[in-house]
Amino acid sequence: MEVIRILKGGSLSSTIVVSCGGKKFIRKSISFKENREYGLVRWHSQIRKIQTLNKFMPDASICIENMGIDGDAYYYEAPYYEGSQNCYDALLKGEPPDLLATKISVLLGRMAEIGYRHNPGALAIYINEEVLLPLKNAFNLANTGMLSLQPNESSIFIDEVAEAMEITKKLILKTRYAQVQESLTHGNLTLENIIWDSHRKEAIMIDPYAETYCETIIGDVSQLLQSSRSGYEFISNLLGKRLFRVDQYPIQEIPACLSCFSTCLLKRVSAESWYSEEYLAILSASQFIRMFPFKQVTNPRQGLLFLYHGIQLLKRALC
Repeated sequence: MEVIRILKGGSLSSTIVVSCGGKKFIRKSISFKENREYGLVRWHSQIRKIQTLNKFMPDASICIENMGIDGDAYYYEAPYYEGSQNCYDALLKGEPPDLLATKISVLLGRMAEIGYRHNPGALAIYINEEVLLPLKNAFNLANTGMLSLQPNESSIFIDEVAEAMEITKKLILKTRYAQVQESLTHGNLTLENIIWDSHRKEAIMIDPYAETYCETIIGDVSQLLQSSRSGYEFISNLLGKRLFRVDQYPIQEIPACLSCFSTCLLKRVSAESWYSEEYLAILSASQFIRMFPFKQVTNPRQGLLFLYHGIQLLKRALC
């Protein structure tokens, strides 16, 4: 085996391009000794989701070619698409936002057609697990001085988290009997988790996630907005170069191509029967709040800024 290229990893994983027997693969590895909850558990959920997506949409999702053990890590290998790039990079390099939004909205529609039975209360469970519990965690850590907050940030942050917890409790009560249309989903559909095949002009889903509690396609839309309207990947890169106060999310610096993509996407999905502006607002906020425990392990200051942004989105959800 020859390592051809090292790619950006995620969820505590390592992702590389390897060549074996004259064929290239993407190899995604995860330690089975360290950070199992935020690493191995998520890696394993991806395998289950990849199998499901590939059964129903083999033309638009990757498949697993091989699995194995390498030292203290497990790995799986998937096909490598020569000359491809993820949709985030494709947009920044000039691919038309409207074209990508159209192709991705088709994928969303196809997944939404593979419907599941309604589970009343599933959304309330999601909100409790992915919004309220991370907020409580952040509140407790802030009050004990265990967060990397500057002196002028601490009191503002604690007040904001406390208010967000009260908002979340109201949303849990409001959605405890809600019947959200559930279906096949990707579960982690950010722009970086979609490959853009520039030759065929098609989108291919990678790195899904199978632990979302409420299987609504609106969750996938909210993750696309996380990447585009809120510029998650762009802001993450920006934070590697500059320091921001946790209450000053630099949304004004997000490239126009990302904002344009979000506008085009919403225009296409807002007419769908499964669409709900109210639930989309809640789920959009959740994407930044639910990452806080993971970010505490990998990049605490990023976690605080993204959590604060999620809280501002949550406030709008209640309006």
